[in-house]
Amino acid sequence: MKQRSTSPRRALLVTGALLSILPLTIPRAPLLAQGPGLFDFFAARKDSPTDPLFAGLSITGFSGVWGFRASGALNFNSGSNSSSQNQQSQYHCNRYQCYYYGGNYSYDDYGLPIGVGGWTVDADLILAPFRGLPIAKSLLLGFSPYAFIGIGGIGVNPSNAPDSSHATWSYGVGVHHDLLGWLGLSAEARSRRSLHSDSVIAIGTSRNWEFRACLSISFGGGHPDAIETTATGVIMPVEAPELDHFETAESAARITARVLDRAEGLVETAYLSGGTNPNMGFDAAGFVQYVFAEEGVSLPRTAHAIAELGETISTRIGSLRPGDLLFFGNDGISIDHVAIYAGHDRIIHATASGGGVRYDVLGEGERGEWFTDHIVTARRIVAEGRARPNVGHDESRDEGELDPPDQAPRSRRSRGE
Repeated sequence: MKQRSTSPRRALLVTGALLSILPLTIPRAPLLAQGPGLFDFFAARKDSPTDPLFAGLSITGFSGVWGFRASGALNFNSGSNSSSQNQQSQYHCNRYQCYYYGGNYSYDDYGLPIGVGGWTVDADLILAPFRGLPIAKSLLLGFSPYAFIGIGGIGVNPSNAPDSSHATWSYGVGVHHDLLGWLGLSAEARSRRSLHSDSVIAIGTSRNWEFRACLSISFGGGHPDAIETTATGVIMPVEAPELDHFETAESAARITARVLDRAEGLVETAYLSGGTNPNMGFDAAGFVQYVFAEEGVSLPRTAHAIAELGETISTRIGSLRPGDLLFFGNDGISIDHVAIYAGHDRIIHATASGGGVRYDVLGEGERGEWFTDHIVTARRIVAEGRARPNVGHDESRDEGELDPPDQAPRSRRSRGE
């Protein structure tokens, strides 16, 4: 009696055992991120030695938990060395489908050393609910289950019989395991049905299921410097050490409110060219730099350098928010003065023409009209998701280039009245 070969189901059980053991033998080196695409090299067969063994390739693209996969496989034989089994083929049919018993596939002799005895093609829609949940995958020891449904076709070329091919639809389940982030193993089971069949979805026996074992290679992932592995094996993003992100709009609003409170507390502090502290006095950039530094936001020393940071916004009054910075030029072009927008058309700044730190109202009186006419640009330094502006400015421009005093019409205080 001829000994039967090991069934694919038994092979998949062995593969599952290896999936559980291999993660324990791999060093805990930083892992590469799993990318949104997968190349799979797979072998597939039904749980019967009479069905051909297919070897194939597939490519999968993921967007979140959803993926689309295209795959194809072939069965190869020895061509001219093929021979037919003497065992007679037998079929048994019921109202839903036919079952094949006995016999082995063999193939026509085409005079070639390698022959093609069968083929499959499939296009599948995949749902992998835990793909975007590294914590859930960690709890499942790195396993990520998935389900799929698709359409395709299958063809076989048994000996002493015409070629058999037909269109199919299929569904199934599988599980994927990351070995090295970019390298993984998968195992899945597929139930394949003819498109012309009126049978309902049913689990059926193992004879109805096609089993597949895959070696997966991920592509399209992030750079390894952008991730780290925690003690639990969960891959987490690493922020660049020189950046400090404001996490929410609420935290940004709190910082803005504290900046305005500190600025309010410095009203009537004297103006001093080059001044950077309340004991001696402030110039325009020194005042802005001081109040923001008190909230941990580092700014350059001059107005034109500060203007290189943050987000450019419209200078229209309706576009401005409290805490935004307005930049002015004595000639209306070159930036040499900066003020903090305080809301309701008001600005607070250290001004030479105003005699120190004070409020002015844009468009109101000679001073307000002068500042309105000499606005150059506006920037938003504190905003949701924005990095603190302590990186990227050209510090070489800060040396020996202090801003000149503003030339707005002088206030009564500056005239000594």
